[in-house]
Amino acid sequence: MLWLIVPLGVMIGVVGFGVIYQALATSRDRRKFPPSGKLIEINGKTWHYQIMGEGHLTVVVDSGTGGTHLDWQLVQPEVAKFARILTYDRAGYGWSDISSESRTAEQVVSELRQLLREVEIEPPYVLVGMSLSGLFSRLFAYCYPEEVAGMVLVDVAHERMYEETPVEWVELNQRLERFLTHVVPIIARIGLLRLLVAFDSLPMAAGLFQKFPPSMQPLAKALYSQTQFGKTFAQESAAVSISMSQVEQARKIKPFPDIPLIVLSSGKPDFDITQDVLQKLQELHADLASESPQGIHIIARESGHAIQLDKPELVVDAIRQVVEQVLCGSTP
Repeated sequence: MLWLIVPLGVMIGVVGFGVIYQALATSRDRRKFPPSGKLIEINGKTWHYQIMGEGHLTVVVDSGTGGTHLDWQLVQPEVAKFARILTYDRAGYGWSDISSESRTAEQVVSELRQLLREVEIEPPYVLVGMSLSGLFSRLFAYCYPEEVAGMVLVDVAHERMYEETPVEWVELNQRLERFLTHVVPIIARIGLLRLLVAFDSLPMAAGLFQKFPPSMQPLAKALYSQTQFGKTFAQESAAVSISMSQVEQARKIKPFPDIPLIVLSSGKPDFDITQDVLQKLQELHADLASESPQGIHIIARESGHAIQLDKPELVVDAIRQVVEQVLCGSTP
């Protein structure tokens, strides 16, 4: 029995040490990196948001899975030169409290609208969605078209992407989703996720932190290393198929508003994307652009998935174009 007891005791000790280290490191990061924006309490939960610029029209930005307002720090100051722009951390990311609610598109849209009301940002908005949050932005427009004046979609998810892309890529993503749902919360709690982040070796986004400017990398890594990040990442990953279904149903019964719309696609494969998958995703993005009579599809030839980090000037220009169209259209 000794041969079994000793390894088991060592394993329990290592896990216990990891839990303690993770708790202390997370507390240290919270002290070292205070919120860069403002905090507001809504229904007993703290939300973090950042507003720059001025104007009656507000650009409201949402991030991809795991992303925070920090993803837009190369975009937000430039947009603030011609419009008011709000970025925020969804529940469980950055400095926003974690939520026990399912992280579906409907839930995220509901929370975002409540946040906008609480901080007294009146519609209509220009919505900017990236990756997964493209589903959220579009559902917002289907359900509340009177509140959306324009939209920019940045290499977003599509509700039919798993039906239209090669089966090998779909199976890879399904395995990754299971990993994210069941394993990430555990390794986050015992400090192993922090180790992967430190070496920029996240299975779902290897090399991600190299895309941030050097001055932002320590903060970005700290935010991705939080225990609540792992749990929230798992919650959102588990809800992706539900969010896709919610958007697909809304698209069947609700018209997309006739608004200025620019859809940006990445032009270079990165992460787990192959050239074949990239081409199919570009075709799906062209489909999204066709939803609005004013829709435009643009391929960012020199950018990977995170266009706001690879080529932020393209995102800024797309937002500028949409804002100018909205303002010109509202001029009597």
